[in-house]
Amino acid sequence: MQNFFTHKDYLVPANEIPGTLFTPLHFGIEAILLVLIFSGAVYVARHKKLIKPVFTTLWACLVIWEVAIISWDSLCGKTTGLDLTVNLSLYPCSIFMYAMPFAIWGHGLAKRMACGYVCTLGLLGAAVNFLYPIARLTNYSIISFAGFHTFFYHGTMLFTCIVMLLSGYHKYTKITHWWELFLPCVPSLLVSIPANIVNYSSINADYMYFRGDFPLLAKVMGGFSDVQITLILYVLYSTVLLALVHCQSQKRRKRRVFRSQSPICIK
Repeated sequence: MQNFFTHKDYLVPANEIPGTLFTPLHFGIEAILLVLIFSGAVYVARHKKLIKPVFTTLWACLVIWEVAIISWDSLCGKTTGLDLTVNLSLYPCSIFMYAMPFAIWGHGLAKRMACGYVCTLGLLGAAVNFLYPIARLTNYSIISFAGFHTFFYHGTMLFTCIVMLLSGYHKYTKITHWWELFLPCVPSLLVSIPANIVNYSSINADYMYFRGDFPLLAKVMGGFSDVQITLILYVLYSTVLLALVHCQSQKRRKRRVFRSQSPICIK
């Protein structure tokens, strides 16, 4: 706890810090958090009056914590100042912050787009970063300001998605128009515009990992150029969402058909 707010520039090597990536302390706390997330999500999903107040509170906390972590990272390292290459909220999971107001207070297509993102790409990103938090736990302990931030943020994403699906707040409905498949892609595509403006400017960043700097992508796409990686990721971001939405829509349609054809249909 003595290094809770210590910046990575001043920390000892990661192998000397308890609670870094894939250590017993990391696995133990992560398991406890998963139990709390699932049990809490089930409780809130059963008490539907709690959904919007809980979503609103969590979203407000995320925004405050995002400002706090960026300020801390900018002011507490050896080099002070806002690092535009890493400290802008233009990552795949950052989209969650921008989508949630529409998921909470939006209506019609805006709400469907936001909830669709949360329950597809948001779910995928949250699961990867919660179970494999390499961006933070490579340098920090899970019991640190940065460690708490990443698990609270991605844990909130998991929690929100589970609540939406269990409560019926968001449903994978039958696709009746081809363009409905693209609705969950819209938040990602919108955020990708400023992300790539920054990526290909003199700032030379890698937001939304469009230049393949994420460890898993770097192993697979090491031989591709930046432009090729960007185009491939646009396809992947879209096709993963399309596949998830289409598969869930088809499953839901088949369940309806099966029930309608069943000799005994309880309504």
